[in-house]
Order: sequence, then C-alpha cells, then structure tokens
Amino acid sequence: MLSRGFDRETIERVARIYKSNQDASMALGITLRSFGRLCNKYDVETPYVKRLRRAHAAQSQAA
Repeated sequence: MLSRGFDRETIERVARIYKSNQDASMALGITLRSFGRLCNKYDVETPYVKRLRRAHAAQSQAA
C-alpha cells in the first residue's frame, strides 16, 4: 500500500519541518521514493522543490 497510513496533513507537516527530502523520509521511516510519491499523490511541495523555488526567486530578484 502506497500511503502506509500517512494522511495529507502528516505529509505536509513533515515536508514543512524538514530541510531535505532525505530527512523527511527518514522521519517517516520510509524511502525517498515513497516520500516523493506521497508528495505527488497529495500535491505537496517537497523540501527539495521548495529550495529550488526559493533559489530561483532569489536569482530573479538579484537580476
């Protein structure tokens, strides 16, 4: 089963708290791939994507 009992709120909270996908997946006790799939399933922004978005926004403002 893909979700293993994790609901959207749990995935959102973990993605918000941890700075990396690896840390978030370790906190849940699942693989990186499973964490990514759960984020896609629930349409939650992963820490990695959030970091990329912020870096791109900072680059855009600097230019």
